[in-house]
Amino acid sequence: KPIAAAPGLPDPRRRGPFRPFATDPGWHEAWWWLAIPALAAAFVLVSYRIDPAWHGAWVTRESGLLETGQFIFMVMGLAIAVQLLFDPFVRRRPLILAATAGAALACFYIGGEEVSWGQHIFFWQSPGLVTEINGEGEFSLHNVNKAFERAPRTVLELGVLVGGVLIPLACAFAPNLRRSRLALFLPGAALMPLALFALFFKLAGTLSKHGLAASVAARPSEAVEFYMYFFIFAYLVTFERRIRALAAEGAPSGAEG
Repeated sequence: KPIAAAPGLPDPRRRGPFRPFATDPGWHEAWWWLAIPALAAAFVLVSYRIDPAWHGAWVTRESGLLETGQFIFMVMGLAIAVQLLFDPFVRRRPLILAATAGAALACFYIGGEEVSWGQHIFFWQSPGLVTEINGEGEFSLHNVNKAFERAPRTVLELGVLVGGVLIPLACAFAPNLRRSRLALFLPGAALMPLALFALFFKLAGTLSKHGLAASVAARPSEAVEFYMYFFIFAYLVTFERRIRALAAEGAPSGAEG
């Protein structure tokens, strides 16, 4: 009787059976996907409680600590995505290539907008035409029209909710999802704390805005963005690890599914 082949890793280009990825962040790496987010949340909450003025001036203001962290996450995420774009394994798989290119463009756009395409770093003045159409006087698109900010933000918030909370919960109750052809693209369970912190500050900001709860930060939206961009970076770290594992396994080529 022939011996059945061992299941391979989930590759959208081939059919199963598959085994789950073993490269996702685990508890031995909780220092960066759990401890750092928890400490950041504690810092935001405590600093606002102790000294709201200092908190507003250094933590949540434009070019403050949270916004600087957001930019750093996007730069690191962009570096990962661009590196993958030149990977032969990725370039041979249109679906993976398209997802990677989309991630690279998202990181580039978000990172550029966060620092007004260098204005917050080099302190150059916006052209007169920009100041006329931009309410904040910044060289950025999201302040030109609220739709340029609200629509992408809403999409990203829904993505973090679905990808960071609902998908990990679904995978916990249906483990076979981690062995499906699209398992490569499913966010890992380690991303759930980032999603929960983002949702916490989103809910807290909404409640305080309507007078239903005390404020937890001068600008809770900055904390929400911090965790959403941390989420994108963590997703790309996990995605890159899975790609490396697939490439090392030497998955056979076939028709794109």
